[in-house]
Amino acid sequence: MNYLVRLLQQLAWLPLCLFGWMSSRDDTLWVFGAWHGRQYSDNARHLYRHVRDHEPELRAVWLSHDPEVVRQVREEGGEAAMAYSLTGIRFSLRARLFLVTHTAEDVNAHASVGGTLVNLTHGTPLKRFGKDARSSRLGGFTPLFDRYLRHFLPAKRGPDRVLVASGVGRQRMMTAYGLPAERVAVLGYPRWAAFHIDAASLLRREGIEPRHYKGVVLYAPTLRKQGRGGLDVAQGKRLEELLPWLEQQQLILLVRGHVALKMSGVKALAERTSRIVEASADRFPDVNELMPEIDVLITDYSSLMFDYACFKRPIILMAPDLEEYLHRDVGVYGDYVEDAPGPVIRNWSQVPAAWQEIAEGLHDERRTRFTARHAAMNDGRECERVTCYLRYRYQQRVIGHASDHP
Repeated sequence: MNYLVRLLQQLAWLPLCLFGWMSSRDDTLWVFGAWHGRQYSDNARHLYRHVRDHEPELRAVWLSHDPEVVRQVREEGGEAAMAYSLTGIRFSLRARLFLVTHTAEDVNAHASVGGTLVNLTHGTPLKRFGKDARSSRLGGFTPLFDRYLRHFLPAKRGPDRVLVASGVGRQRMMTAYGLPAERVAVLGYPRWAAFHIDAASLLRREGIEPRHYKGVVLYAPTLRKQGRGGLDVAQGKRLEELLPWLEQQQLILLVRGHVALKMSGVKALAERTSRIVEASADRFPDVNELMPEIDVLITDYSSLMFDYACFKRPIILMAPDLEEYLHRDVGVYGDYVEDAPGPVIRNWSQVPAAWQEIAEGLHDERRTRFTARHAAMNDGRECERVTCYLRYRYQQRVIGHASDHP
């Protein structure tokens, strides 16, 4: 949906904020939402399922702006409603906690005013965002809007607390949101629970048999120009010229772009060869569920690299537009080349050489450091740890096991 249209809709619902401020809140009612209310995914989904299935003292409700998402949650046996339906408004006026992946727009931004907004985030950021990013989503009007008007819109209000996976993530969230360290907690990501899914079965369901290949490679590029840019995945003829090497190595290449990235060049190739497969969100809604079957990740500026670090497997960074991205797009945190977990290349023709470097162990030390920085909290207890933390912070009256809080 157009950004300006969403802003106008937010203005129309402003009177509802008054009722939000006046409402008493139920500490045991937690509301969840994700990706601007359009997806049932990410950290919010995995934490929602944990609370729904393992926390009988709590009531978990999913809110969405998409009736298909509401249907999906209900089919799982969960409780869900459209965010701005009467039921959704009623839940939003009563809930204490609102757990999101992006902003209050993930749920009911207006009726949730007066509750506590907790951003579970959607990954450790490599791309700069918030106060740290260069943004042009409203053209020349963007700086004026961000400085003087943004704070008056309920959907754009900052979170009360942010939960992250690492100390690196904490530092980046602190500057992006302007929060003190005590309001950014390092707990690990609930979406790491997806690593325990049977990934091989998911691939077989889509006609991909992992045992037929010596390796499964995932190429996962992220968005450009905040969703307005595109990417030639094929890089002219370069990806096609890589096919003999893929055959020789007995590899399959899955291509999964960011949902907001306009990709070109891959569909025609995927129709001509079984070595390249589009692993779109329609086929695999949660890319983290595929991770156990991925042998090598190739990405650019995606936070997926930080999740994949949990597996301690090779990562190749392919950035064909690095200078453009660093200086004319949103930019990145840190030093892109020095902080990389593996080889940094520009195009598909350099993949075989990077592959050989990995096989020779030239990047093992770099990958070990990267894993220690970003995936140390991966122990299978992320959802439990986040739930205990939130109960301890916001539900003193109803804690059943506060003493378990780390």
